[in-house]
Amino acid sequence: MSVTFSYELTGIGWATCTIRVGEQAKTVTASYLSDALADLASAAAAALRGHPRPCASFIDEPGEYRWILGPRSGGRVRIQILEFGQFWRRRPDEEGVVLFDGECRLRTFAGAIVSELQRLKKEHGIEGYRQKWVKYEFPEARLEELEELLKAPS
Repeated sequence: MSVTFSYELTGIGWATCTIRVGEQAKTVTASYLSDALADLASAAAAALRGHPRPCASFIDEPGEYRWILGPRSGGRVRIQILEFGQFWRRRPDEEGVVLFDGECRLRTFAGAIVSELQRLKKEHGIEGYRQKWVKYEFPEARLEELEELLKAPS
């Protein structure tokens, strides 16, 4: 199953992210109130290391999009995106609205994130990314970690 992942810095402190798994796709936004891309890259790395249920948060004033990566057999991952109306309270997953629920190979998903991180680094550079994302640096360490994890045999 094909996986595409795009992350566009759309303005100062704003980004738009689209995930597509097979025929299913969802676009969400994020503000600089969270380090959204680094958080998602960290969750993907944790999933590759075998963490049972890594999560990432995209803050979208005033709400939140919570990405949940659930392991599946055969090296697969279930990707869910939940929407919450407020972000200042950690609400239980059950209170979120499911916007996306797809399954694919974990390494394919992580590879799509790596490709997008590499593209962003090339397009904006370290300093350009920081200028656009305001509070956070380009997630260089997360990129390197994912690249290393993907080099290891599955």
